[in-house]
Amino acid sequence: MTRPGTQQAQAMNLLDRSITLPGFRAVQLRGLGALASRLYAYLSGFLAVFLMAAYVSPAEFGEYSIYQSVLEAALVVGTLGSSLLFSREAGSVPPGVRRGDVLRTLAIGIPLATLLIVLILKVQHLPVAGAPFVLMVSTLAVFSFISLRLSYSRGLGYAGLLNLETGIRSSILVLGIAALIVLGFELGAWQLLLINLVAFLLVGAASMRTGWAAGPPRGRPALRLQSQGGATVYSLLMFLLRKSDLLVVAFFMPLGYVGAFKVAFLLAEAPSQFVQAFLYTKTRAMLGAEAGKLDASTLQLAKQSFLLGCVLFAGLAALITVAAPLLKVGHEALEIFLCIAPYFLLRTYTIHHEMLLALKSPVAALGGWALLEVALRLASYGVAVSVFPGKPHYVFFIAFFTDFLLYEVRMRALFGFYPIVRLVRGSFERAS
Repeated sequence: MTRPGTQQAQAMNLLDRSITLPGFRAVQLRGLGALASRLYAYLSGFLAVFLMAAYVSPAEFGEYSIYQSVLEAALVVGTLGSSLLFSREAGSVPPGVRRGDVLRTLAIGIPLATLLIVLILKVQHLPVAGAPFVLMVSTLAVFSFISLRLSYSRGLGYAGLLNLETGIRSSILVLGIAALIVLGFELGAWQLLLINLVAFLLVGAASMRTGWAAGPPRGRPALRLQSQGGATVYSLLMFLLRKSDLLVVAFFMPLGYVGAFKVAFLLAEAPSQFVQAFLYTKTRAMLGAEAGKLDASTLQLAKQSFLLGCVLFAGLAALITVAAPLLKVGHEALEIFLCIAPYFLLRTYTIHHEMLLALKSPVAALGGWALLEVALRLASYGVAVSVFPGKPHYVFFIAFFTDFLLYEVRMRALFGFYPIVRLVRGSFERAS
């Protein structure tokens, strides 16, 4: 039987196709395309930030940065955390996601996310009436729709546009800023939000093309609201875990240290972002994994991800070593980078487990595991701050061990074995 969406998705995304040369086997472009897409996203994002820092006043730039952070948090509520569910259920038979799920999710999620935006803006003493608020809510609605549609495409095995969309939006932001500069217009937070909305609309239009993305079939909602509630809790906890380090550090450390930490953190986190983009193209293989039938190729993804991380880390270590003397916070950033590098190098291995478990674990169990991970991180911060005052980045030494043990135990609980043991044993068997 043909899986839902297969015919629609067969021609999807050039980055997901293969090429055949005479005398050579077909060369898959998925992995290379994913890495190129992530590099493009990083470079275009850096250029956008550079232009804003150069031509936008510090106050307006800071306000826009707050709006962007608020949008990221609101997206989790706006989609009811259902991006994960759309990926999980995209290829199920009968269809586990239908068009009615998109409409119901947005009808419930957007009003709740709007209330969250109002609450956060009140706390930040920013206005909740006016052009910025209207632009934020409009962007949220488009962002949420795009996220659900691209997540569904990912579940069908096509992640090209998902990996590209951040870079596309950054490029449009660069072009918009450059146009306003040339025309002599003032650049403020609401102008940047307007350009950002236009970028989302263009990406949304691209996601509606059959050859670039796919949407669920017609029909009434198939997802259970209880599952969506569990997915929302899980997504919020994971958002808190991955996005809160800088906020925690800023709470009790001087701004100079915060700047150095941000530089080191962004560089150290980059390899795992590249690995994540690569693993997005392997979603179908992960969805097919079953306890007792987990083949070596699935675990090899974790090994390949780690090796890719090693190569990327070598390049970034050289970059920050060369750049450190040129930055005011360079030497402190280099020290922090060297301390947190082992954790983020490990993350290029554990991110495979995190994505596999998110796709295969019961939704009801995901929230509990995420809560445990958040609790461990907060406890680790408490220990690091108490034992090493002024060195909160030492938390990542503790997190190195807690994350490794947590994800190995979770894989053992779901699949019946420890991945690191099987990988090491397999390496010895091949060597002998």
